[in-house]
Amino acid sequence: MMVRKIRLMFAITITLGICIIIFQLCLLLYDSTKLSFSDDNTPVILWWTPFGNNNQVKTCGSAKCYFTYNRAFKNNTRLKSILFYGSDFRIHDLPNWRSNAISWGLLHEESPRNNPILVHEKALNLFNYSSTFSRFSDVPLTLLDLPGLEELIATSYYVPTKEKSVFMHTENLAPVLYIQSDCDTASDRDHYVIELMKHIRIDSYGACVNNAQFDDRFKNNYLDILNNREFLSFVAKYKFTIAFENAVCDDYVTEKLWRPLVVGSVPIYYGSPSFKDWLPNNKSAISILDFASPVELANFLHKLVRDDSAYEEYLSHKLNERDYRVTNNRLLHALRKRPTGTINEFANYMEAFECFVCEQIQNNRGLKTSIVTRKQYNCPLPRDPITGEISKRNWWIQQWNIEKCGAKLLAHYITNNISINRNHFDEQKINMYDHNEC
Repeated sequence: MMVRKIRLMFAITITLGICIIIFQLCLLLYDSTKLSFSDDNTPVILWWTPFGNNNQVKTCGSAKCYFTYNRAFKNNTRLKSILFYGSDFRIHDLPNWRSNAISWGLLHEESPRNNPILVHEKALNLFNYSSTFSRFSDVPLTLLDLPGLEELIATSYYVPTKEKSVFMHTENLAPVLYIQSDCDTASDRDHYVIELMKHIRIDSYGACVNNAQFDDRFKNNYLDILNNREFLSFVAKYKFTIAFENAVCDDYVTEKLWRPLVVGSVPIYYGSPSFKDWLPNNKSAISILDFASPVELANFLHKLVRDDSAYEEYLSHKLNERDYRVTNNRLLHALRKRPTGTINEFANYMEAFECFVCEQIQNNRGLKTSIVTRKQYNCPLPRDPITGEISKRNWWIQQWNIEKCGAKLLAHYITNNISINRNHFDEQKINMYDHNEC
């Protein structure tokens, strides 16, 4: 009898213990947002696509906000903004309602090939704040890939012009270097390179338009060591480096331009129409758009190969007296305004964007919020880099136009708080495209 009572009491104790644990878990799940931090007045900023700070109260000047990935906060009364990382923005995974009291922010340093829907005004208008490559963005990422002023003017990798000419003979180097392994781009850059190759010798080491082979140092892993000292020294031996972006957008300037500038090889550039605004000097790079055809560009390059003085006019950021190596005040001003910290780390820009949104929330309560437009992400319909015409053979053209329908449809769904079924959405999008309704 006593044993039975002990067993019964033990069973009751275990059961009560389990019930208490379940009850506590339920409380935690029911109100996890209240347990995350104690200050009931702290605004919440939710990273819908996990990217920045998580479960952290962050002080930004006189403002303070709580950043989290926890989607349980989507119904919290303190939620004031939702942030999205552009490459992970998916139409089938969005908040199921949109309140005018909750702003949306877009962080996106990549080109449209990562998410073509974002090139269209209707999609961009869904956001209130932006951090993109555009100088007109709230937190511009234009110079993200430029290490710094010191690297730009340093001669650590610089190879004198006469030595480059020697390398062309002793190591059989072409005057022009091309390294790309992404061969499917909206800019259709390989199309231009293939034509240019007919008129001037180009060493092409990547998977695209390949005609040269790396030695054992870089053969298997050059993509992993693009900023390695040995690799940069290799690039520096070439008089010219082709620096073609994968897409053409205002202010979309990547390491493709900065790498040759840092090592002292003259970039041959195609990409941002506004890229000259960011060059160290008036003559720091050669734009293919300044020439009527690849033939004309090749003839110009041949002249520079033969004329050391004319060539070195493009290297004044390496050769002038130190105080006069960079004369572009816009570039100097932008470098001075960079977020503090290790200046060329993306995390610092992300932190700056978080603080911008936090300060807007706390300092502009009740004020009309801003709207992101194409000014903050201007990527026009891709064109043939040789003719300047819209090319039917570039499948990205169709993708651009289909996603214009997607942007229009998405705006309709979001502004009317309609839940999105991915398959149905895609069917509607294609139907709109087929009927020219975008």
